[in-house]
Amino acid sequence: MSVKIEVGKDVLFEALQRVFNVVPQKPTLPVLTNFLLKVDSGRLYISGTDMDMSISTSIECNCETDGAITVNAKRFISIIRELPQGTVTITVEDDRVTVEFAHGRSSMMGMSAADYPAVRDSVDGVSLAISGDDLFEMVEKTSFAVATERTRLALTGVYWRLTADTMTMVATDGHRLSLTTKAIEAGADKVSEAIVPPKALAQAARTYSSGQALQNVVFGEGVILFDFGATTIFSKLIEGPYPDYTQVIPSNNTKIATVATDNLGAVVRRVSVLSSAITHQIRLSLTPGSMEVSTTNVDIGGEARETVAIQYEGDGINAGFNAVFLAEILKKVESDDIVLELESSTSACLLKPVTKEDAGELLYLIMPLRLNE
Repeated sequence: MSVKIEVGKDVLFEALQRVFNVVPQKPTLPVLTNFLLKVDSGRLYISGTDMDMSISTSIECNCETDGAITVNAKRFISIIRELPQGTVTITVEDDRVTVEFAHGRSSMMGMSAADYPAVRDSVDGVSLAISGDDLFEMVEKTSFAVATERTRLALTGVYWRLTADTMTMVATDGHRLSLTTKAIEAGADKVSEAIVPPKALAQAARTYSSGQALQNVVFGEGVILFDFGATTIFSKLIEGPYPDYTQVIPSNNTKIATVATDNLGAVVRRVSVLSSAITHQIRLSLTPGSMEVSTTNVDIGGEARETVAIQYEGDGINAGFNAVFLAEILKKVESDDIVLELESSTSACLLKPVTKEDAGELLYLIMPLRLNE
């Protein structure tokens, strides 16, 4: 096989970057450390996979013959990164890949494309055209709360539910929960559900932020497709079922407090500096008009307390929470004020942004820690 490709250095490097994130560092198959390079009808297709997720992108190029080769991804992208501006010529002869530029050349051995796993180019299923802004805003506000331990596999993904007019995303690790719902104009013909790995959602968000418009999302049987036109992302879904998260969301919390989001976030961060390195426990003590945030750490003989103004008229209540989890939630809230809904020191606390526009539902839940009296 003999293939010669001419392409601009910057265009090639951007395309390689889009795919490189999916290339595994310690693969089960050696060929998975490679890019799959394929020339077809005047376009260069670049693909990578870790067997759970695959990314393919294409760019225009000058070429006379079609063909395919795989080449070590880390070395190849490093070569292209360091090249000067201008046209790059890539020649493939008997599995040797040669990169030529204005003042030099580099070459390395590749591997036959026949050794590379088949890369999917389509998915049958429920198709959804949705605003990328809406989708990836929801991803950003929920995906941080997924579980990192694989003892309950379903919780390591983001639960995504579609109906004819709404889209809901939920993530929880059992200690905290994030939920967001948006109204959409043209949703699914039937209720569709998927548990999506956060890695796939993060990669899709990264592709979108690079300027590529999201054209389509397809919910398939055990797989999901994000179609950006020149770039497609396929990912296996996590097997369910997802637990009934509605069972843990309280509906009768009677102690309602409103506080400035940034103020509370800053106080939590300052006080938590002296909290336990293991539990990160802080105490919230609510009384009419004010909330004291405090911590005591017997291991280092440290303590801290600070008061923040709140709108609250109920009975006094004390509750303990993980400061890291609480700070993460507050960081995701964009509204000036946030509402805390509590009932007792042993029940879940709900946090809801105070928004003027009816843009959809957003709520967070955090489970309490038992206070050491």
